[in-house]
Amino acid sequence: MSDLKDYQEIKDSIKSVPPLPAFPSDSVRVDSAEGIIQAITEAKSHTTIVIAKGHYQMPCDSLLTASHVTIRGETDNPDDVVLDGGVDGTKPFDDDSPQFKKTGGQSGMLKILRASNVTIANLTIANCPKYGLVYVGGGNVCYLKVYHCTFRNIWARGIKGHGSNPIETESEHPMDTMSDQEFYGVAPKYGEIRHCLFEADKVKTNDQDGFEGDYIAGMDLMGTKHFTIADNTFIGIRGKNGGARGAMFIWQLTENVTVENNHIYHCDKGIALGNPSSRDKRSYHVRNSLVRNNTIIGGSNKAIEIDHGNNVDIVQNTIESTVRKNFVTIQVNHITESSRVTDNTIRLHGEQAFGCDDCVSVENNDVT
Repeated sequence: MSDLKDYQEIKDSIKSVPPLPAFPSDSVRVDSAEGIIQAITEAKSHTTIVIAKGHYQMPCDSLLTASHVTIRGETDNPDDVVLDGGVDGTKPFDDDSPQFKKTGGQSGMLKILRASNVTIANLTIANCPKYGLVYVGGGNVCYLKVYHCTFRNIWARGIKGHGSNPIETESEHPMDTMSDQEFYGVAPKYGEIRHCLFEADKVKTNDQDGFEGDYIAGMDLMGTKHFTIADNTFIGIRGKNGGARGAMFIWQLTENVTVENNHIYHCDKGIALGNPSSRDKRSYHVRNSLVRNNTIIGGSNKAIEIDHGNNVDIVQNTIESTVRKNFVTIQVNHITESSRVTDNTIRLHGEQAFGCDDCVSVENNDVT
């Protein structure tokens, strides 16, 4: 149960989600933790894996390497299918916990490598020591769809998208969405994350994460191009010291990302495109992107932060927090040419509304 007083009210306000089409008759149905892991790790291309209704204590992670694979819960309710890592978030990330073990690489419930056209839908990933869903950039992870999933008490990132090195910056590979062609070395492209819930029912307490307990976010995506993140809800993503990363944290050579119609409640920081502390890692962090029509309620840090990029529009967002005292509401810094902050509605409680470079147009905002 969440420590937030208005938690149930927030949950009740989440709108119903359009259902997916029925799964095909030749789907692979699994009903045990071992069966889930085996089906994912041994999946063949053009397979649908259907997980039966149940609460599954997962002993270790799963690695998906096949393209054109769908992994979905048997019902349209993510609460009906729970993949549980069994970790309460009080122990260090790399603790060799008897509840959940990693088989290699990063600690995550579900990992995707060299697999395109993957859909994850209608399930919950809960109680993971570090990451929930992890994909590795530069390895054919394009056309990823995450739909109507819940990420609950994931103590670093609900979704972690690693960047690739080098990330493709200029050339574009022609892609056929129905092709089995592999695109190694390509940055993650044409993904969508929709109608998902990211929530933490308490403030993070483990401070053995390299950042004194503030290494936590709803999602952290690097090097993405042409991604849409829409209609999601974020509740209570909070670091031990109030310094959690953004509920949505997107950076490192990101282009053409749309963040719209999301609802963020009581998260330390709302939407962060770019990372002020790591400008030296890439030539830019974000450009040609849109932050539109999001609602951000509560939070002690910035509601919207744009840093190290160009041509970003922040429009028609609604923002209010009674606990933001030491940060501006919208900050847009280190922009090379121009960006725009327009038609936003901001209710202030003593803080400043804007901290933007001179080249950023700030117009027609309703600030009271």
